[in-house]
Amino acid sequence: MYDKEVYHFLVLHFPIALFITAYIFDILYIILKKDEFQTYIIWTMGMAVIWSIISIITGFITAFEMEYLDSIFDFINKKHSRVMILATLLYVPILYFKHRQLNQKILFLLHTIATFLIIYGAHLGAKWADGI
Repeated sequence: MYDKEVYHFLVLHFPIALFITAYIFDILYIILKKDEFQTYIIWTMGMAVIWSIISIITGFITAFEMEYLDSIFDFINKKHSRVMILATLLYVPILYFKHRQLNQKILFLLHTIATFLIIYGAHLGAKWADGI
């Protein structure tokens, strides 16, 4: 039905939106001090990590289909790939420690960094896709 590279473009927006939504919930939690926001943060960030992994997999498929990568290890030379994988990996311990409710100030700082990495990585991907 679709070429393989289309699936990445269909999937990628969902984890980005979830990561940003989790960050907004984190800000609301800090401002309003309502405990239900912690649950929202954990669920949206958890789903974002799952969908981000799916997006990374479809991104590799797309990169191979469009000859953007020559091998699986070639992602190290591609800034978009590095940033998105790094951000996803950064969210995993943030999610774990948020679930355990440990040191919220440091976690908020890390959450801010990870969210900006996601936005920057999405920007790099959009720039690359525009050049196709």
